[in-house]
Amino acid sequence: MTKISEKNGFTLIEILIAILILGTVLTTVYAAYTGTLRIVKDTGYEDDIYSMARVTMKRMTEDLESICKYDGSFKFISQKRDINNKEFTEISFLSSAHLNFTDGNSSGLAFINYFVEEDSEKEGYVLIRKDVLHKGEEDEEIERGGGFILCDKLQSLKYTFFDSKGEEHETWDSDSEAQKDKTPALISIHLNFTNPDDKENPYRFKTNVFIPMAKK
Repeated sequence: MTKISEKNGFTLIEILIAILILGTVLTTVYAAYTGTLRIVKDTGYEDDIYSMARVTMKRMTEDLESICKYDGSFKFISQKRDINNKEFTEISFLSSAHLNFTDGNSSGLAFINYFVEEDSEKEGYVLIRKDVLHKGEEDEEIERGGGFILCDKLQSLKYTFFDSKGEEHETWDSDSEAQKDKTPALISIHLNFTNPDDKENPYRFKTNVFIPMAKK
């Protein structure tokens, strides 16, 4: 008589334990993978924000430091504007920092206008820079519209103006009685960008711009 050899197999408990171990390993790997992707995504977003803030601050600083007189007087006006029940200030001023993106020529005087619009595609607002070559008309004004987007994902923008005596002002109007033909001596700029992970704590940036021509 031929003896049937015994074959050892896995019990149901062993199979269940193996499945449990495999599930735990896969869960750990998945959590580590998604965590890495989240870190990469957050780092990329922060890099974009810091890059935009750096470019925006640099451009605004160069424009404001180039504020100049025309016919013996300055032209600098700030206006408050509500966008979706949120207040923003836009500024217009005469500057020698004219940029011509058509032929690359950056010489000449220009009325430069910074204003904010709602971003229809993304969360937040966009900051727009408009540059119109000054032709010498006394009553020339910049109309809102056109221009180039300097940055997006903007949550808030605030200016604080300081006169030559160091006194603080929320607005400035070189056509007014008190500030006639004058420009701020220093402008403090506060830029806040949206933080999708914590809306109460946006990315905050601040710079102070001294106006060299204000003392002349």
